Amino acid sequence: MSQLIKAPEMVGELMRYLEQQAADGQQWVVYDVDNPISSQWDLHCFQDETEALDFEREYQQIWNWHMSFPIGELIAALEQIENTLKEKNMNRNSLESFREEARALKVPEKMIDAAEKLMEQNVPKIELQGQIPADKGMMDLTIHIKQSAQSDYYYFNKFDLAVSNAKPLEKDHQYLVISPNPEQTDKNLIRKFDSPVQAMDYFKGQKGTSELAIGKPTDKDLQYRDTVATMKEGKVDYVKKEFNRAFYSPVLKNSHFVDRGKGFSVDQAANMLQGRSSFREDMVNRAGEQYKAWSVYQFNEPKDRYGNYTMKQFSEGYGFDLKKELGNYTIKEMDQEATANKLITELERGNKPLVTVIGQDGEDKKLRIEAVPKYGNVNFFEPEGKSQKREEFLKEQHLDKGVDIGKSKAKDKSKDSGQEMSV
Repeated sequence: MSQLIKAPEMVGELMRYLEQQAADGQQWVVYDVDNPISSQWDLHCFQDETEALDFEREYQQIWNWHMSFPIGELIAALEQIENTLKEKNMNRNSLESFREEARALKVPEKMIDAAEKLMEQNVPKIELQGQIPADKGMMDLTIHIKQSAQSDYYYFNKFDLAVSNAKPLEKDHQYLVISPNPEQTDKNLIRKFDSPVQAMDYFKGQKGTSELAIGKPTDKDLQYRDTVATMKEGKVDYVKKEFNRAFYSPVLKNSHFVDRGKGFSVDQAANMLQGRSSFREDMVNRAGEQYKAWSVYQFNEPKDRYGNYTMKQFSEGYGFDLKKELGNYTIKEMDQEATANKLITELERGNKPLVTVIGQDGEDKKLRIEAVPKYGNVNFFEPEGKSQKREEFLKEQHLDKGVDIGKSKAKDKSKDSGQEMSV
């Protein structure tokens, strides 16, 4: 017996035809079961079974095997095909929507691909972990996707970020948690991590003897590992001096809820977790009104009920004009509209892009720059991170005003009119 119909797209047309035949009193249908139904002309309908069986015998052939069925059975079979087709279309739409939303939120492509594979397997709850670049090393990213209880549709509604003070790993190195193997005393259990946050969490959760190390996980290289912490009987008894700050300092963590691709993107949230500000044009207040604002985490304030940092916002009324502020400095990228717009976009996302400035000696200099809306200015840094005096890069017409500008912005700090909100 072949597949039932030639093209799934025609299932609706065939169902309507059979339903009309049934309404007209036809109760049986005969068709060639050796070949897929390609149109309504392949279906022969009859009022009673005797007529159907007579037609079946008359047109019976070895390679065209005709059979008769109650018309309701064929309609039911077509309904099943239609439902399957709807589910596939819904899954396809769900996948397409997820990819579009995830890309808008700057989720790495590898994580998007991995999530889609799990969605295709109908995994109801998905939590995927990955890493994104940070100012120093990498930052952990976890995305949360949940399947609807009423359908196969998936919703991407949250992502988490976490960053520690651990130094970046050398090439091909990983964090290793080494523990005794209770089943093979001559071998150890080794758990490998790229993330210092995950490695430390796992190590701190051990109950017996364990070791936290950094190195290459191959057998020949394991002897050269760098042990950074050890544990006996579930208690940490050693932490390497150079690793002490990373081990005991609190990990910076925050979650962001998103809605159909709207919300703070992964890169914006990552930049804020590293102390910078980001700008959004699609903020919505409790009254449902849209507004524009810069946002920055308040690390010195208590977290909200969800365990997230609260944010300070600086809306248009606060008076920070990024384009105008950039125009005060000898930034070459501001000379052309295309490069100026690109620079502004980068800064609004909370990035620290590289710019070319003209120093007081007339020489070009490559520096990184960040927006600081709270104080109404920008900061400059050497590529390796050392802070630079912004006054050294003011245009000539602003040099005399440099001190006054600084004083004015210092006053603004004292009468800070930003508004607070939870993430």
